[in-house]
Amino acid sequence: MTLKSKYKATMLDDVPNIFEAVFQCTLEMITKNFEDYPEHRLKFFSLLRAIATFCFPALIKLPSQQLKLVMDSIIWAFRHTERNIAETGLNLLLEMLKNFQQSAFCNQFFRSYFIQIEQEIFAVLTDTFHKPGFKLHVLVLQHLFCLVESGALTEPLWDTATVPYPYPNNAAFVREYTIKLLSSSFPNMTAAEVTQFVNGLYESRNDPSEFKKNIRDFLVQSKEFSAQDNKDLYAEEAAAQREQERQRMLSIPGLVAPNEIQDEMVDS
Repeated sequence: MTLKSKYKATMLDDVPNIFEAVFQCTLEMITKNFEDYPEHRLKFFSLLRAIATFCFPALIKLPSQQLKLVMDSIIWAFRHTERNIAETGLNLLLEMLKNFQQSAFCNQFFRSYFIQIEQEIFAVLTDTFHKPGFKLHVLVLQHLFCLVESGALTEPLWDTATVPYPYPNNAAFVREYTIKLLSSSFPNMTAAEVTQFVNGLYESRNDPSEFKKNIRDFLVQSKEFSAQDNKDLYAEEAAAQREQERQRMLSIPGLVAPNEIQDEMVDS
């Protein structure tokens, strides 16, 4: 990662060689299970993120099969139960979504991967083992819902050859797809409850805190999460509350000893 970050765009021409030399062989090593070669895992996905950040034009030039390997790798990463690897995969996914949205390949990329990404994110979001990734799951979904309403996608996300119904737009298609996806995932919830939730996501897509609240409320009322300790779903708010209390204490002269302030500065 250090080399990629240091030389940035000057290494664009070398990315295909890097992929050929290390990508597929490393991927085969680390995807057999979630335990072997722990020292390779995080560094492999950190390398991918550096390439996506600093050498994105090289990713666009990859053959479709190699790009599919990249996307499969990202999905495998955020499925991982190791928090650092899952978070690296989710942050990498966000980089890819933003970069492709701003590229000339926006339609082509999202036509290939939008539905798969949405499906996979909802899968980990609704899996209680992945609760620490809640904040990033929400950011990915918010990006997707904003995208379909933005008008940036000018071609259908559905397969026009196999779907006879002509949806009026991509937002209508994704709305119906999401309702069907969640209805099958949460059979204990009524169709009306699921539809209300999905409509709420569309309505709150431009309000990050309300969008997150809608998703959290939906999870908490589901059978899978109702009997769980859901503190990870409130981690961001808890951290903000702790910081607010710390600032309040620092504002009161003499309440916090100087050596404690110094220790905090060293820790940060």
